Amino acid sequence: MNGVMLRDIAEILGHKSMDMVKRYSHLSKDHLLGVMTQLNTRLNNETLKDK
Repeated sequence: MNGVMLRDIAEILGHKSMDMVKRYSHLSKDHLLGVMTQLNTRLNNETLKDK
């Protein structure tokens, strides 16, 4: 939730699958809403550029 990618954490900790990382990472609903808002903004901006 502090901007670190989960796949980077998996690599650092030596996890062989993302399932292990997911097991120990607990993302808050507020964090997930923020991520979705960022993605929506990016997608909307890309769509506007294409027009």
